[in-house]
Amino acid sequence: MNPIPKLLSKTRLMRGFRCLKCIYLTIHHPELEAPVTPEKQALFDQGNEVGAKAREYYPGGVLIDNKPWDFSGALARTRELLANGTSLIYEAAFEYMGCYARADIIQYSNDTRRWRIFEVKSTTKIKPEHYDDIALQVWIMAKSGLPIEQINIVHLNPDCRYPDLSNLFCETDITHEIREKYLSVQPRLREIFSSIRQPTVPDIDIGSYCHSPTECDFTQHCWKEKHIPDISVFNLPQIKSQKWDLYHAGIISLNDPRLTDLNELQNRVIACFRNGERFINVEAIKSALLDWHYPLVFLDFETINPALPRFDGCKPFEHVPFQFSAHILQTPNAEILHKEFLHTTADDPRKLLIPALLDTCGEQGSIVAYHARFEIERIQALADYSPEHHDALIKLIGRFVDPLPLIRESVYDNAFAGSFSLKSVAPALLGESHGYDGMLVANGSDAQRAYEELISAATPDTRKNSLKTAMLDYCRKDTLVMVELVKWLCAQTESNNSLAINPDPSTQTPG
Repeated sequence: MNPIPKLLSKTRLMRGFRCLKCIYLTIHHPELEAPVTPEKQALFDQGNEVGAKAREYYPGGVLIDNKPWDFSGALARTRELLANGTSLIYEAAFEYMGCYARADIIQYSNDTRRWRIFEVKSTTKIKPEHYDDIALQVWIMAKSGLPIEQINIVHLNPDCRYPDLSNLFCETDITHEIREKYLSVQPRLREIFSSIRQPTVPDIDIGSYCHSPTECDFTQHCWKEKHIPDISVFNLPQIKSQKWDLYHAGIISLNDPRLTDLNELQNRVIACFRNGERFINVEAIKSALLDWHYPLVFLDFETINPALPRFDGCKPFEHVPFQFSAHILQTPNAEILHKEFLHTTADDPRKLLIPALLDTCGEQGSIVAYHARFEIERIQALADYSPEHHDALIKLIGRFVDPLPLIRESVYDNAFAGSFSLKSVAPALLGESHGYDGMLVANGSDAQRAYEELISAATPDTRKNSLKTAMLDYCRKDTLVMVELVKWLCAQTESNNSLAINPDPSTQTPG
């Protein structure tokens, strides 16, 4: 056993609120913890950015800027500021009985001689998990001797629109809700400290808390301990919370005869698993493809959705496209054309992207997008942003066709492992060369981070060049994979794989 730290941070203690095994492993077996992924680090950075921005709305305070791991330094600086009568403090630190927390903003009231607490959350609404988090923090602060008058959550306002950021944050008094939770904090902490002092790992089963509200860093270890197979009831599509009912009934394997009362898609997945064969409904594919029309424009967007809006009319977390790739097949036997757009500066990408998009898509044919709802929503937002191009953009929406529902209803391969994402479907049907392993930019999150780095003035030109190449390669691959996927679908229906799609644009209904 590792020695228990003198102080446990609120972040670590919240792991115990979630699962006693999680905090035990955190302290005694940190080598089992999954490394911090770039995606998770980006969330940390986002939270810090929102916290810093919130301080601008409560001006005049003193920031305690000790590093997160400098517990003693932050505590000493907090005591100093409190003793000197500082009335507004950012990142104040408190400890009690081995528990440590830092408050985003605290403000002293001369009238009541008590403190108001403002906890900043980088979300657009209050979430259930916020209450336990703040209740623990308030308990530590109150027990350390801080008289508290009011407790508030400060979160991003979904109604805020750039450039008017005067209402960027919403402030909600949750004093009553925290008061109701306050008495439950100490018993839970006793349980946590009792558990981590034991010589053996707590016998805690896996559960929904492994993935909610976020992915636990020990999920892979704990699920491996439970011998959960690579494909199990947890991989069944559309299963939602029913998977836990099955698990607790001892039904894990897809070979279990007790798997009943499932929907058509789930039964199809189980049948393929048991017989080892691929499912293909040729007639359904053929029927769906008859609604597609040449020219085919295979389209994919990459977007950023910053917590702090930065472009005209945008709200927090609104997706703004900065890149697209399009492969175009004018006629069944034509050579495939490729067009692409990548914005490489920090200004609003939409001004240049919109005319490039309209020119690329033309006025006829089907626009093919995997999970097309995402692209459609982006185009609707672009139309709302640009009155000049509104009508032309809206016409694009009526031309979209989507391979995703077609494949979900008509094709299944065990290599999908229950997922119908493009990154699962393409390698399974087309071969591993159509996977994304080894790419510098290999998914949408990678593309977002690459874009932020690309537009930064601090990024060297050599790095920018490699990022640009990687971003173009990734987006181009997404649309090229769609081309090959549609060719594969056509090949299932006809010996001449061009005949499944209507080649006559004149038969289309105008958008």
